[in-house]
Amino acid sequence: MNRRSEPIAAELSVSATGLIKHHLQMAKLPLCLLVAFSSFFGFSLSAQHLGWQAWLVFGSVLLLACGGASLNSYQEYRWDRLMQRTRRRPVAAGLIAPEQARRQGQLLAGAGLILLYIGTLQPAAVMAGAAALLLYNFVYTPLKYRSIWAIVPGALCGAIPPYIGWLAGGGVLFSPTILGGVLLLVIWQIPHFWLVVLSNKRDYEESALPNLANLLSESRMQLLTVLWVCALVTVLHTILAMTTTMPATIRIMISAVSLVVLVVFSLQMCLRKRPPYRFLFMLLNSFMLLTMALLTVGAVVA
Repeated sequence: MNRRSEPIAAELSVSATGLIKHHLQMAKLPLCLLVAFSSFFGFSLSAQHLGWQAWLVFGSVLLLACGGASLNSYQEYRWDRLMQRTRRRPVAAGLIAPEQARRQGQLLAGAGLILLYIGTLQPAAVMAGAAALLLYNFVYTPLKYRSIWAIVPGALCGAIPPYIGWLAGGGVLFSPTILGGVLLLVIWQIPHFWLVVLSNKRDYEESALPNLANLLSESRMQLLTVLWVCALVTVLHTILAMTTTMPATIRIMISAVSLVVLVVFSLQMCLRKRPPYRFLFMLLNSFMLLTMALLTVGAVVA
């Protein structure tokens, strides 16, 4: 067996006090909190308030997202051992048994769907949650080992949480308001993923995973990433122009922040010989989180 394909639990400290930490890492809690917050954002757009039901939706989607992430840890642990970026994940490192990851995923995902139904009584929201889980674990995950186009279902499933929140808040099935929010998240996820690839370019070049690092030069990937960030800001300004009820202060703040982020991102990518990819990754994620927060405030106070 290839040395890199072996678990590395012997190299890492394992203690009883660290067990909870390993389970939270397996569930990818920080990322799932961002996913859950996007459902909060969707709920505010339809219900235009943030009462107890909004927090139930937040908790439901957090459980569902952590369940999907845990199942993903189970599905990918053999592949995770082959990359430096992922080989220290709890299941790949041998800190948690694969079957434990599978059971944790099933438990959390099931609890999320049940809580979502009990808290909202909206079957459409539950169906959207189930669709996101299926798309992530049974379409995107297996497809990414076969095609670079796996990024499409990956971006789609990542954009469903605000739609879950929208439906849970009583929103209609199709509306330009929520479809604009979904489109925003779909576009954001493309440069988000490419920055991960650029940050770990050698790892991806040596990987058997189909990815752009093996098809395009680094400079072309940089250009594509900047263009997608430009598209993100353009779509955001289009949404702001179409949303007539949002307070002018919120509109100006979002517009100003987006332009500053675009300028900083473009300058770092185009002028630096070795761009700070991890910084740009955090910048892009923070920008998306701040944008959703401001849009949420705008929807509530409108």
